[in-house]
Amino acid sequence: MINAHRYIKKITRLALYCILLLQSATILSEELLLREFTSWQQKDFVGTNTFHFSTDKQSSLVKITADKTASGLFLEDNINITKTPVLKWSWKIDQVLKNIDEHSKKGDDFAARVYVVTSTGPFPWQKRSLCYVWSNNQAIEAVWPNPFTGKVKMIALNSGNTLAGTWQHHQRNIQEDFESAFNQKYKKIEAIAIMTDTDNSQQQATGWYKNFRLTK
Repeated sequence: MINAHRYIKKITRLALYCILLLQSATILSEELLLREFTSWQQKDFVGTNTFHFSTDKQSSLVKITADKTASGLFLEDNINITKTPVLKWSWKIDQVLKNIDEHSKKGDDFAARVYVVTSTGPFPWQKRSLCYVWSNNQAIEAVWPNPFTGKVKMIALNSGNTLAGTWQHHQRNIQEDFESAFNQKYKKIEAIAIMTDTDNSQQQATGWYKNFRLTK
């Protein structure tokens, strides 16, 4: 009887452990961790930014400094966002840029920005992008067309220097944001990019980025 009792307890514990494993697998299947920044493609537009790669609590971290330059890191991959439409990330800046009009081409610079790109076909004019920014002076949640192209919508998530130097954490339902910006529901994206740029304003800024993932 004692052995049978121990056997039943062992089987019960094993069953509970299997249930926990299945629950963990379900949670992981609903979260897509993006690749480390070192595997993202660097693209230089004006000059070359300074990139410093590291980790923070096992999370990939990159520090990007722009000095009258514009460079970014691009993760190009076809990702279905039907099951994981929420993009989460953290960013930090040293300071915003001074005395610029973000609605003008000369003022289209930010210490931190995150692009999400989708498309309805293979041609450049079929691409649409969301650009989340740490704004220099716009109201939080302000939305405006990029001064270079109407195919990109700018969205301010932070603004000004009040929170500069501190990590800010964001999550956006990019499927809903795309539909709101372009009146169309997209099922997949083809790229996510991060960029710190000061080429238009001829200033200097630093942005830090980490914890990129897509979730339910």
